[in-house]
Amino acid sequence: MIDESLLLELKKIGMTEYEAKVYGILSALRVASAREIHEQTKIPRGRIYETLTLLAEKGFVASSGKSPVRYSPIDAVQTFERLKKESVDSLEKLYQRMKTLETETPEQLMQGYELRTEWTRDTQIRMMLRRAKSEIIILCNDEEYLTRYKSDISRASKRVPLYLVVGRDDLAGLVQIKCYHGGNDIESSLFRHEAGENIGVSMKLLLMADRRESVSIMEENENLTGIFICPDIYAGYLSRKILQEIQLVERTRKKG
Repeated sequence: MIDESLLLELKKIGMTEYEAKVYGILSALRVASAREIHEQTKIPRGRIYETLTLLAEKGFVASSGKSPVRYSPIDAVQTFERLKKESVDSLEKLYQRMKTLETETPEQLMQGYELRTEWTRDTQIRMMLRRAKSEIIILCNDEEYLTRYKSDISRASKRVPLYLVVGRDDLAGLVQIKCYHGGNDIESSLFRHEAGENIGVSMKLLLMADRRESVSIMEENENLTGIFICPDIYAGYLSRKILQEIQLVERTRKKG
């Protein structure tokens, strides 16, 4: 019976299930034929020869004799000293390559990524709502987006302070949390552009998390696009300005 914990450790160094079983049995028997290994491991005969060949190529086993061929494990100390050296050498080469990339690539203070598909926009918004740790600010003037993310927004509001700023009073009832009006600057700059401003782009949603990352969804000529920025060096300033201007939407009770 092969020790299952031994098999697990052998697989951790890159062996397949069959390789681990064959090498484990050979290490216990010290020398055996393919038939004997088959009887002990129950591995199909055809796979036994294939597995032994692979183990020999990797330097784990050696063969001797012809009728029948006998197999034995190469000295364990020699084998694993070689593996340790190969592992250290491989890690050192990888380390040097990564170190070179770090020194050759200039550090970017702010990185922006275009989210071109609905799936990438949707995934990024939901991930930001889940991973925020200290604060979330959402500006939205679109019923479809609020309806789509209302469950995610509600859950996030139970973990961190969340400020949902809407452009219309009727949108405030879509999500069962406190909602806010934007001030004049927010209304004219983001929700409704002033006369004479030929912007051509309308904002569907702006989400800022922890004052360090943001995602904005915009529409131009009926085409949607998204921009994710992290770290967003303007998010802290914009977050503070928004919180200074917003006012709570007063909910009216329905008469029954």
